[in-house]
Amino acid sequence: MTPRQLEVFLVIDEWWKKYGFSPSIDDIMYVLGVTGRGNIHRICNRLVEIGALRKMNRKQRTLRPQGVKFRKIQT
Repeated sequence: MTPRQLEVFLVIDEWWKKYGFSPSIDDIMYVLGVTGRGNIHRICNRLVEIGALRKMNRKQRTLRPQGVKFRKIQT
């Protein structure tokens, strides 16, 4: 994992711990102070490829660190 990939991973991991859902690409860009949406998107896709993150296709805000489990909230 490259240093930039680690930064992106840590942003996503901390966001999950704080809010319980995934940050958007724009949220990640804001936290890291970068302006390249395509670069962040490529890094996220690479993190999915190497198994550090999981995501659902064609859905928004589904990036999550590997090992995060969802629980069913009873109403």
